[in-house]
Amino acid sequence: MKRLILIAPAVLLSLSLSGCTGGAQANPTANPTPVAAASESATATKVGAQSEEGQDLGNGRPSVSFDGLMVRRRVVIAVHSTLEANVEGIRKKLDSAAAARNTVLSNISPDVLEPAVLQQVVPEVIVALPATASVDDGRAIVTKATEEGTAKLGVNNFYVIPVLVHDLRFSVKAANPAALSAAVDREGILSDALGNYDTSVKGGELSISYTGPLLGDELVETVRGGIARQAHVASSTIAVGPKSTSGTGVDMATEPPWDPELLVSQDDHPHTDG
Repeated sequence: MKRLILIAPAVLLSLSLSGCTGGAQANPTANPTPVAAASESATATKVGAQSEEGQDLGNGRPSVSFDGLMVRRRVVIAVHSTLEANVEGIRKKLDSAAAARNTVLSNISPDVLEPAVLQQVVPEVIVALPATASVDDGRAIVTKATEEGTAKLGVNNFYVIPVLVHDLRFSVKAANPAALSAAVDREGILSDALGNYDTSVKGGELSISYTGPLLGDELVETVRGGIARQAHVASSTIAVGPKSTSGTGVDMATEPPWDPELLVSQDDHPHTDG
């Protein structure tokens, strides 16, 4: 069962009144629980304020039957910052720290986070590690990024959080896939439904790839309908499958829901001085 870190409002108030000092550090703050995935995927780390701990994903999880290899576990680094934060500078710090570990960070929507987390913290900066990266990899990147301090950039806390994402591909045969791709883009329904997506054309087929927050079944069908409308075919002919057939997927039927009663208090301290 995966774990993540939440910030309690009362704790934030306590920190704002008392403050804290210390050197840069990225410590594990949750005890892993048995799951089918690797143990590091069962742990989330918050580098910063005192915290509470709970399972990842939330009570806002949509109904998802497009799962298995179409749903993947990923690790993200989310940054809780001030209103005046230097967002570009924070991202450069993270990218530089990741590059030192031969790792490339990618943009991802904050909506991959548990709704209860977003109620407390809406990160101005959130990045995803590669699919093969672990929570420990995320901790190491944060440790490197905070070696010289990040408070001057407006950073309050870093969070290393395992999440679930949809990692799927829509595909359809077409006489002119490039023209179909342009038509789909013009209509805008994919931009509205998916946000960011990639398209590719090969062998008379248009493929639309998406990695991001879990899509409910109704939204998947809306996307299929939008593509089908421009292709002048039935929605059922729009194939939906995983972007990759390797690795380990997630069975959403057995994935436990997030339970607020499982929250356990845990102490930690901010280390963003400098």
